[in-house]
Amino acid sequence: IWGSSPSDVFGVCVGGKIIHYDGFSWMTQQSGTEKWLKGVWGSSENDVFAVGNDGTILSYDGFTWSEMEPVTTANLRGIWGNAHDYIYTVGDRGTILNYDGESWADITSGTDVDLYAVWGSSDDNIYAVGVQGTIVYFDGASWSEMTSGTGVDLYAVWGSSENDVYAVGVQGTIVHFDGASWSEMTSNTGVDLYGIWGSSDDNVYAAGAQGTILHYDGVEEQRCVLENLYKGDSVKLAALRNYRDTLLNTTLHGRLVVWTYYATSPYLKKIIPNNSLLRPILKKSIEGILPFLRVKID
Repeated sequence: IWGSSPSDVFGVCVGGKIIHYDGFSWMTQQSGTEKWLKGVWGSSENDVFAVGNDGTILSYDGFTWSEMEPVTTANLRGIWGNAHDYIYTVGDRGTILNYDGESWADITSGTDVDLYAVWGSSDDNIYAVGVQGTIVYFDGASWSEMTSGTGVDLYAVWGSSENDVYAVGVQGTIVHFDGASWSEMTSNTGVDLYGIWGSSDDNVYAAGAQGTILHYDGVEEQRCVLENLYKGDSVKLAALRNYRDTLLNTTLHGRLVVWTYYATSPYLKKIIPNNSLLRPILKKSIEGILPFLRVKID
C-alpha cells in the first residue's frame, strides 16, 4: 500500500488487482495484468509504480496503468524511490533493479537470496531486507551486506533517518539500526510481522499476522497498557512482568491475553489517564487476575 495523500491511496494484491482510495471509497482499477502484485510506490499521484511476479512492473500516469519493458523474470516484492528518476525494486535471487527515469537496469546486489523490501533515507543511504536476516546496504556507489543480528526472514524495512532504521520479520522479530550497528529489539509478540512505517522516531507502527498492530513510542522497553496503571512502582511492575513472561506466555489463552495488552495499548493508554470511570474498573480487574501481587492498588 502507498499513498500521496489521505485522498490518494493505492493497494495491490493477487491476480493483478489494484485498488484506489479517493478519500471517500475504494475502487478497483484496471491493471492490465493477472500477475500477483506485491509492491507499490509513487513520486506523486500521477507517477505510481507497481511490481510483482515474473518481473512485472506497471506504471500509472494518473489515468491508466501500463506495463513497462521487463528486465528480469524474477518475482519482484518491494519498491521504493526518492524521485521519479531514482527508484529501486527488489526481489527473488538477490534481484535489485534501478530506474533512472528512462529505463530499468539490473544492479549487482552482493547477494543471491530473496529480498522482500527496500527503503532509503536518501540516494546514498538505502537498505534492502530478505531471507535469513539478510540486509544489504547501498552507499551511493555499491551494495554490500550488513550484519543484521538475526537469522530469520525479514519482510519489511523503514526508518525515520539514516541513524534510525527498523526491519521486521518472522516470529515478532524487530531489528534496529542506530547508524553504527543492527540490534534486536523486544517486540512482545511471537507472530510474523509484515510491515512497518512511522511518522517520526517516536511514532512507529508494525503490523503482522492475526491482526497484530504494534506501536513504538521511542522508549526502548515497550510497556503494555496495564503496566501504565502502575506508574513507577517497581515492585508491582516486576510482579506483573514476571506473571506475563513466565505464566501467561506458556499457554495459548495466556498469549492471547498478552497480545490484547499490546494491541490495545496505544489506544487505552491515551484514555486511562483522563477517564475516572475506566481506570478503577481496570484496576479492579487486575486485582482479580493477579492475586499474587498481594498489595492493594491505589
